[in-house]
Amino acid sequence: MAHDIMSQFYTCLNFPLCERIQELTRIIDQAGSHKDLQALFPQLINNIFAPSLQNGWGIRQETYERNEFDMLLNFLEPHGPMFRLCYKLLTDPQLKYNLPLNVLPLQLQMTLERGRCPQFYADLLTMDSQALNIVALALNPFDYYIFNFALYLVNNNQNKNWDHRNSVYFDLACDYLMHFLPCNPNVPVSPNISYYTGKVPMVAPLQTANRPRSPSLLVISDLSGISNQHPSSQTQSRNEIWRSETVLQIFIDIWMSVEPFNSQNIQIYQRTYSTVSSSPERVRIVRALVKHIHAFSAKYNSDPSALSALRKYARQIMCSRAYHYVKHLVTTWPLDASFRLVMELWLSLIQPWRYTDNTINQSRYPRIQRNQEEGNAATLDESFTQFIAENFPAYTCIFQLVIPRFTRLDLSAYKNAVMLFRLGKVFSQPHLVPMLLNLERAITDNVSGSPDNSHNNSNFDLSYTYNGVALNKWVTIAKQAISELNMTATFDYDPVWSENKREYMLEFVKRICAAKHTAEKNLENYTAKLNQQNQGFWNSVKLWFMMGDSTEESMLLEEYKKVPNYLSSCVNYFIAIFGLNENMLLPFETELVEDTSEHSSFANSNNLTLSIAHKLRNKPNEIQYMGDPELKPIMSYENTILVRILYQISTRLNELYGEEFSRLWNRNDFWGYVAREVLQKPTTIHLYVKDSSYQQSVVNQELPARLSLRPLGSHVFVAWISIGYIIFRMSSYSGIFYLFFIITAWSLIVLSKASLKILRVINE
Repeated sequence: MAHDIMSQFYTCLNFPLCERIQELTRIIDQAGSHKDLQALFPQLINNIFAPSLQNGWGIRQETYERNEFDMLLNFLEPHGPMFRLCYKLLTDPQLKYNLPLNVLPLQLQMTLERGRCPQFYADLLTMDSQALNIVALALNPFDYYIFNFALYLVNNNQNKNWDHRNSVYFDLACDYLMHFLPCNPNVPVSPNISYYTGKVPMVAPLQTANRPRSPSLLVISDLSGISNQHPSSQTQSRNEIWRSETVLQIFIDIWMSVEPFNSQNIQIYQRTYSTVSSSPERVRIVRALVKHIHAFSAKYNSDPSALSALRKYARQIMCSRAYHYVKHLVTTWPLDASFRLVMELWLSLIQPWRYTDNTINQSRYPRIQRNQEEGNAATLDESFTQFIAENFPAYTCIFQLVIPRFTRLDLSAYKNAVMLFRLGKVFSQPHLVPMLLNLERAITDNVSGSPDNSHNNSNFDLSYTYNGVALNKWVTIAKQAISELNMTATFDYDPVWSENKREYMLEFVKRICAAKHTAEKNLENYTAKLNQQNQGFWNSVKLWFMMGDSTEESMLLEEYKKVPNYLSSCVNYFIAIFGLNENMLLPFETELVEDTSEHSSFANSNNLTLSIAHKLRNKPNEIQYMGDPELKPIMSYENTILVRILYQISTRLNELYGEEFSRLWNRNDFWGYVAREVLQKPTTIHLYVKDSSYQQSVVNQELPARLSLRPLGSHVFVAWISIGYIIFRMSSYSGIFYLFFIITAWSLIVLSKASLKILRVINE
């Protein structure tokens, strides 16, 4: 029987994806012996998460048909066949699968080898009896699957697309978070697997071993009952929540891992950047993780179950790792519009109040109304003072890394203006900057004074308050957060709102004013360009018949109109954030100041060079498509199916009659003029070709005169043809007569234009 199941298993791995999933589902559900399933389980995991070139399932691809997409989701969802297999195997609590240590992210490997790992890993470590070092993790089937699922995102960075289409992997990640970390305290994790007793009870969930922490920071005096329970109760509580612990700890440790680098290995890091850097999809998934943990943790007071203690600690565990991850991204991310992903991740991290009553449904289901999250979001109040203090560097230190990036961008560009607007809008929320400012002043004044007894000083209590809330106890927490999150001996906190930054703040706002002036000029020039294009009889006819790329032009015009408004709001935002006076702003210059960031105290040695910024600022105003016009991406005003059909027809006609088309084009008689009215003129296209060393070179290719039917694929043409057909049918004419009329009218127009060009009435 075992031989039959294994032979069926190996055979189905070579099936097409849909058939493979159906056959695997049948094998999992019908297998009687768990011994058979134990043998095929690790091989199935390797097959699912193998690279696509090695017959893997490719769950990070975005090109699946809807049927394949749904089948993958159904097979791997929390109640699907894959998890049914895991739960079947969990009936044997002694069953373990070894995961080699070298497949883990380097940061996690170093943490485990140094013995400073979280308590979660205490019963998972496998030691080499001779070398006495850690060689692997011994995992139960559920943990083994979750580890491999998380590692698949980190070890496969082939997906560099940063648009907002969801892959199977992204949807599964959201499903796992919502299922195993339920935001609703009344929804338990299902199914109930109380029969599994393979987890060692812990005194406090997910605590970090061998690292002393201040009680004021961790607030661990109450573990919602777990720390005061008897051992038997602790075991029962752990058995109820261990799946949630696994998902939480593994996703944080693996997805937020940072590849360490310094001045010695920066060149090696740059050479291997494409393999060690975070993909855009990974940043989106980490943001979903951050948002969900905020929502998950917000309910710990109303959760009477054993999961309450995990809710209490989840946010604290996440924020420390997320700070280093975001800081790494801000320092190394390319200087382009995709930085919006990183910035939105950071803004989600520092705004837990937006997710107190929200889950990641909007990310999981993009069709949900886009403003639903903003509409239901709570506002910042004094209850979040502790969070701001515990994560003080996440606000100020990263802010000082983000601002210089904007000094290297063309702020008059739409996407850059939107990013700056988002940043200014978040930090202009009521209470946020005043709380940060008062905390920072208390920290800097406290450092310059006596650090031992300043927190007991009554004058200190009276001096540093905000909105009636005394900040003295939060200052100690904020100082500790600065020292713990920036774990370098030479780190010295640089205040944001200090006097030596005032000049730079003023110059930054001036730069925004200059960008606003440039954006207004761009709007004026583009409007004039559109007006000029619409002048003349023929342009008026095209406009009336809705011919041309009017949709793209209108969208671009809307963007040009929004940029000055965004930048105007940014000026007001950053004046308030930096505490500037509007009278301090001199008349803004039309030219951007080139050396502001170079001499800034915010400047960072790891930022991209100014030469790159100069090239970005001086990019060409118009970008033209240089390839085959027939292969140009299908535009929004074209019918996708119709364009592809017409391309196949025209390609076939050009293959059959290409030489005849070229001869007709070169004739100087009447039929040559007719051919030049119908055919596309010869042109030179430019192709990018990679050689054996993967170096790109431009190759020129001559295209002869050819027939193009693509103009017939526009929505406007189809609409007018349909209207004409309806009019003819209402006039009692047949469709054949209508077709004859169109061909005759088109022929007369072509022949007339050819005749007029022969007579020199119109220019050729």
